[in-house]
Amino acid sequence: MMNLAEYRRRSQSLADFLPWAALVERGVILNKDGSFQRTARFRGPDLDSATASELVAITSRLNNALRRLGSGWAIFVEAQREAANRYRQCLS
Repeated sequence: MMNLAEYRRRSQSLADFLPWAALVERGVILNKDGSFQRTARFRGPDLDSATASELVAITSRLNNALRRLGSGWAIFVEAQREAANRYRQCLS
């Protein structure tokens, strides 16, 4: 592919530094290098009150799931936390 950067008449913008090229479908992005990026949302349990054995079990399950991916994968995680005024009522 021809590099057109030398013919550019404007300074670089934020879009020049981001890897995204196109939205393929909801939650799937085609990157400029030809790779795909999948975005997912997950809401897990409150682990601040978990026991040590619960944390070990959750870590083991997550490790078993991720190691099946093999090579060539990257996983990025972002945690967003909000203060809770009160706990939700149990449905059972």
